[in-house]
Amino acid sequence: MSSQSNVVHLRQNYQIKVVLNNIKPPIWRRLVVDSRMTMDALHDVIQISMGWDGSHLHQFIDRDGVVYNLQDDEEFMMDFAGEAVDESLVLINEILKQEKDWLKYEYDFGDGWEHKIILEKILPHKKGQFSVVCTKGKRSCPPEDCGGPWRYQYILEQLAAPDDDEEYEELIEWLGEGFDAEHFDIDKVNLVLEEIFEGVVFNGKTGRDNELKRIKDEQLFSEEDFFEDEQALSLATRELLSDPELPPEIKDLIGGMQEAAGIVGYMDEMIEQSIEAFEKIISISKDKKVTAIAKQMLKTLDD
Repeated sequence: MSSQSNVVHLRQNYQIKVVLNNIKPPIWRRLVVDSRMTMDALHDVIQISMGWDGSHLHQFIDRDGVVYNLQDDEEFMMDFAGEAVDESLVLINEILKQEKDWLKYEYDFGDGWEHKIILEKILPHKKGQFSVVCTKGKRSCPPEDCGGPWRYQYILEQLAAPDDDEEYEELIEWLGEGFDAEHFDIDKVNLVLEEIFEGVVFNGKTGRDNELKRIKDEQLFSEEDFFEDEQALSLATRELLSDPELPPEIKDLIGGMQEAAGIVGYMDEMIEQSIEAFEKIISISKDKKVTAIAKQMLKTLDD
């Protein structure tokens, strides 16, 4: 991927601005972070500085459309299947390389909160300097699960000039009387950042390369794991084929996958074909049992 090539892991400080899209007046935070911070750590910094509580899924998307997320998040991998890079193995300076570079951060795919992260300045690192600090920000973070940007704008309008007294009272009760859309407590944010990141050293390429080496050296499948996977696939296949309600065209698809099921974990091409076939089963079948078994097969292949 071009976004991760020719990287120099020099320790610098990045001044970045995180802006929540589709909200007026804008909600934003300015941060100074270690350029060798990993992307999953940046996720934590954004959550803390913006004011989110981390209860929903997230992903980063760079200017080339490459997606970065947490690969060990089973819910994410099941619901948002596709090619993505493990964000815990990528440094900020592998994506943001020059001033004015940017990437997108998406949080809570239901509400659809989109943030733009802009590299404003590249600064020299000073000895003893803390690895992350919030230097400025404007306005409070929207409440979790409030319905996204458009719903939040409507909530603010109703608070300013309510159309309905009953709806206004319900909003006040839901938000809490202390809610202030214009308030941002930078001191509180920095106290939390210091508590979380105090003593953390982002050692850049060395730490990342060690992690990559560990993954490369680790055996992909033990014989025991493969045996269990093979049994699960074989059992699920037999159960599907023995279902008298299963349409013939679906049985044909499953029959063509039996050979692939015997070598799962060793032939990527056949695994991909199997995944496509099970996805097709899910899209064709109207039988809940068949769909459930097919989904379980997909999960087994993903694991």
